Amino acid sequence: MVTKKSELNITEDGNLKKAYQKYRILKQEVDHWQQERKSYWLGMLNLAEKPPYLPIMELPSEAIIELWQRLNDAAEVKISDSDLREIWKQISDNQEVMDEEMSTRFQMAISGVAQLASEMANEKKVPTQRLGDDPHECITCPVCGEVSTLAVLTPPNGQRMMHCTSCSFEWPVKRVGCLHCGSENAKKQMFLKNAAFPGIEMVVCQLCGHYFKEIDARELYVQDYMWEDIKSLPLNFATELWLSEQTKTNNQIH
Repeated sequence: MVTKKSELNITEDGNLKKAYQKYRILKQEVDHWQQERKSYWLGMLNLAEKPPYLPIMELPSEAIIELWQRLNDAAEVKISDSDLREIWKQISDNQEVMDEEMSTRFQMAISGVAQLASEMANEKKVPTQRLGDDPHECITCPVCGEVSTLAVLTPPNGQRMMHCTSCSFEWPVKRVGCLHCGSENAKKQMFLKNAAFPGIEMVVCQLCGHYFKEIDARELYVQDYMWEDIKSLPLNFATELWLSEQTKTNNQIH
């Protein structure tokens, strides 16, 4: 079987170092909060009998607001708990009410709380989807119900696992083929990469036009998959451009 690979062109982002400094401060605050408050909030979590075991919108809002406020304090942003509760209510009503930086802190607060549910699910050894399940279910996190586009090839044999960037839960998926449409036609899959991101490939299906990111953990040690996904966003942007160019010039995406 011939694997189709291609090199992506990407543009250097000079703001990456600054972004990481901000992220690291917030991530450390999340870690501290989890260490201090995990025992209390784990006692408040209840997993359902079947997936999704604890959807994002069913997480305890007070836990999210508590952590969110910690992140706001770390960023030296003053806002009252009552205002955060009002924002949460508006978000629940599908209203966009935050700037980008506030939204980042909100998402990290959700993730920090959702990771507690993931930890509980791992401890309880909850059942996950079977390897042959429907493609959409395959990429949907069985814990929080969010869709993931990040796969990891784990050592030593390269088993493919999906990694949820919302709650950090991992579950096995089939080793080959498109995770979006289920096609196993290797001739219709393209693996795109760039030397600036060793150990990471973008797997593109030329049948359905979707893609996902794949990290080979046998080649690249990753301590924080959320940051690795953020850091390698230039690959996502370059893949979108590649798909657009393929559609325009060769009409290869159906």
